[in-house]
Amino acid sequence: SSCNAASRWHWHGEECLEDPTPLKPHPGRPISMYEKLGIPDLADKLPRKCLPMGSLVGSLTAEAAKHLNLPEGLPVAQGGPDAFVGMIGLGCINPGQLCLITGSSHLHCFVSAKPTTAPGIWGAYRGAPLPGINFIEGGQSSTGSIIRWAKKLFGDKASYKELDKEASEIPPGSEGLVALETFQGSRTPVTDPLARGALVGLTLSHTRAHIWRALMEAVAFGTRGCVQGLSEAGHTCDEIIIAGGATRSPVWLQMHADVSGKPVIVCENADAPLLGCAILASVGAGVHKSVKDAVASMVRVGKRVEPTEDIAKAYTDLFDKIYNKVSPAVRPIVHSIASTRGGSQELPPATPIARGGSDEASKRLPTVSPSLLACDWANMKNEVKRCIDAGVPHLHVDVFDGVYLDSPYAFTFGPQMVEAIRKSCNDLVTSDTSTKPFVDLHMCVDRPERFVKPMADAGADRFIFQWEAMGDDDGGGRFDPAIELAKEITSNGMRCGVSINPSTDVEEIYALLSTGLIDLVDVLAVEPGFGGQKFQESALCKLRKLVAWRDSVQDESSPFKSSPVEFMVDGGVNKDTALKVLYAGADIIVAGSFLFNHPISLEQGVRDVLSGSM
Repeated sequence: SSCNAASRWHWHGEECLEDPTPLKPHPGRPISMYEKLGIPDLADKLPRKCLPMGSLVGSLTAEAAKHLNLPEGLPVAQGGPDAFVGMIGLGCINPGQLCLITGSSHLHCFVSAKPTTAPGIWGAYRGAPLPGINFIEGGQSSTGSIIRWAKKLFGDKASYKELDKEASEIPPGSEGLVALETFQGSRTPVTDPLARGALVGLTLSHTRAHIWRALMEAVAFGTRGCVQGLSEAGHTCDEIIIAGGATRSPVWLQMHADVSGKPVIVCENADAPLLGCAILASVGAGVHKSVKDAVASMVRVGKRVEPTEDIAKAYTDLFDKIYNKVSPAVRPIVHSIASTRGGSQELPPATPIARGGSDEASKRLPTVSPSLLACDWANMKNEVKRCIDAGVPHLHVDVFDGVYLDSPYAFTFGPQMVEAIRKSCNDLVTSDTSTKPFVDLHMCVDRPERFVKPMADAGADRFIFQWEAMGDDDGGGRFDPAIELAKEITSNGMRCGVSINPSTDVEEIYALLSTGLIDLVDVLAVEPGFGGQKFQESALCKLRKLVAWRDSVQDESSPFKSSPVEFMVDGGVNKDTALKVLYAGADIIVAGSFLFNHPISLEQGVRDVLSGSM
């Protein structure tokens, strides 16, 4: 089927339905991938004809009819992979819908009008499960399987119903016991085959009911993480259509609604793959004109489980403050265990946090860089001293000229202030030049080339220009001016970085990064301008994409191998958002208002930002 070709073979699920032509002998086939793998002739060895699910393949042969005890000549309709046929059986065929197929594992399938993707999710599969739509896939490798594992440990005398009843009497959070469901690795939102399960917080007061509930909660928390990862990639849903084993447990079903904060829909026919087959057969047999018509006629909602408001709020706190911190904390340990047991001898040493990169930058804690935009400008030397006393190795200086950002209030520092900042650093740290803070300039200015030499003379270490200042188009015409500017910056003895606005796609700058002239990308999590803005979570998706790109180009076999590039997240950072940034793989975290207005001290603020990585 074209669904199978798209989701399993990486074909274009709509183009592969086209008939071959002399100019296009292999429509929809990933020829460039075959060529890079050194198997260009594979396209000639694979099936030449694809059909969409529900279309008529042919009729039952005499031999098959005898074997199946069915009439010879019976029409045969094209099927597909079981989970994706299950999408049909759930009626999940419209953009914006998300279905959850539960069993020994969880599969999260989101239908999208656009074939976009991001690290940590699978797809988008174009033209799947049906022509005209795309779907994106997230997953948890062990869900029902860990519940079955626990039941086996507890003994066969206790039924699932009894264990659920015991767990229902335990409050949310399992009275301090938290679990990780990643017994067989993690898929979404962080892909880590060596991830393992955990029970954290065990005391002698905990019973099997606590463990049972903690494991159920872990699966639900993992589902929330998957749904959130899909949302950060631009795939948001209002409800979750669910099928499979989890629907047989009212406790677990309600828990999925409470933890995700979204209504959970259970269809009248819970066996979604079976109903999906019937839907496809009805189309093939001509009972319905299309899959969409068949779904409208045959799929019915059985019940709708709404989140319980106060419990959902409690679970949000648990997810943000506890569950999300456990995986980064245990990752270095389980990776070391894998190495010891022979799981992998090629892994990097245990790292202090679960970060995206595999290069040297991922083997150390990220750097916290205070943004002087949020400090007391009238006491700049004292503010620089506060930063130095806090032990920070970077200072971040935002330079706005009131032109690029058309506002008389968007006017900050010039070369004289940068020189004063550098002088303060030199005066305050005299014993060892290596400990003097590194001064980054974020140049959000019109015609940034005007400032290169003055800022170099003022003592700046790195000049970060704004990508969007290079032109007004979608990136193509910005490349050449950016190259010329980067060459001028480096020829003046400074390192060169590039900053991108929240609305800019990271794909625009990959070619620029591959030149080796750029050593840092500043991912803005707020609109350029002033401090105190709310953190935009789309920055996390961009960061994951950049980390994945860096991993791919640092491969020795890559033809695009370039100098290492670090990634900075800038704006809206506080203790809570910092954890997400750490988890996504940032090398440098810029924080302003949170640090300089910290109720205890700037030094404590730095500790708070890094607390998720300890």
